[in-house]
Amino acid sequence: MAMNRRTFNASMIALGLGMALPGGVRAAGAKSGFLSTGYDELHVRHLVSRIGPNLDIVWDLALPARGHGTAVRPGTDEGLVVARRPGEYAISFGLTDGEERHHITPAPGRHFYGHAVYSRDGNTLWMTENAYESGVGVIGVYDVAMGYKRIAEYSSGGIGPHQQLLMADGKTLAVANGGIRTHPDKGREKLNIGTMRPSLAYIDAMSGRIADQVYFEDLRQQKLSIRHMAALPDGRVAIGCQDQEDDGRTLPLVYIHDRTNNQGLQPMEVPDGILQRFNGYCGSVACDARGQMLAVSSPRGGLVGFWALPAGKWEGHIELADGCGLAPGPEGGMLASSGSGRVGRWAETLAPTETSEHAFRRWDNHMTSILA
Repeated sequence: MAMNRRTFNASMIALGLGMALPGGVRAAGAKSGFLSTGYDELHVRHLVSRIGPNLDIVWDLALPARGHGTAVRPGTDEGLVVARRPGEYAISFGLTDGEERHHITPAPGRHFYGHAVYSRDGNTLWMTENAYESGVGVIGVYDVAMGYKRIAEYSSGGIGPHQQLLMADGKTLAVANGGIRTHPDKGREKLNIGTMRPSLAYIDAMSGRIADQVYFEDLRQQKLSIRHMAALPDGRVAIGCQDQEDDGRTLPLVYIHDRTNNQGLQPMEVPDGILQRFNGYCGSVACDARGQMLAVSSPRGGLVGFWALPAGKWEGHIELADGCGLAPGPEGGMLASSGSGRVGRWAETLAPTETSEHAFRRWDNHMTSILA
């Protein structure tokens, strides 16, 4: 699909014109725009950045290592970034000024798995973690008012928990247990591919009780690591998988789960040629603010696929080289970012309404709407 582009002059950006200088802030409300992790090639540093409603860069906060997921604390001027697995930090920061507020480190024998979610009142934080000596996935519970003090943990219901969502009832966590065991001594090496058993678990957020759990029924699907999710307005959950089988096979990667029936994980329709292009890898999953569109990215395939909701009918795709980050726009449509420095907005018709290029910037896996 051809895209209209608003291109920034690379030399002006290199001089700091048209972007916030370190410590400086462009005029913008605290509750607008988007958060994204990324890499600054010009200054050779990992960052979390706030992107404004006009797709400009409002501020950058340098990180000690590569970041992954971000979150917004409800009702406050505060955000959070979590390190990429095996993560050794999470950092809270001001949404307005981009200044660090709290630096959180893992408990002994734990590391972070890249994602966190706040309670509705913003007073509790849940983080997916690895108890790496046993290989068991856990959810770390943090008291935000006490400076993000870790106050409890409970089982995630599986191995390798990654993204989690707080469901509409404000009491239930949906957790993507990817099924892959790792150990920080082995870096990102996958230690149990032959015995994987990914699952989607629904957990009482306060007690840790597993209220429901669903697995793939077909043995061929056991190597589909469930990684990322989006909650749909009708209470269903959409998941995106990463296939750990390297034999060139093509299995559905995007599924819907409805807790109100017993049908298990239902694959979403994708044309054969497009499914092959996903190359066994879903990067991010997002639902638009109006509940009319589901988007799933594949940076390996260089595309983002779209489905109409609630029926889940395939609507088409856009080409986006190394595109991964997704976030709902405040008035509908979807934002997407790429490792080439592009950020774009697409309407429900999949027509590009605005795109920007940020020179020397490689946007990473995820984006978060500050209004979400």
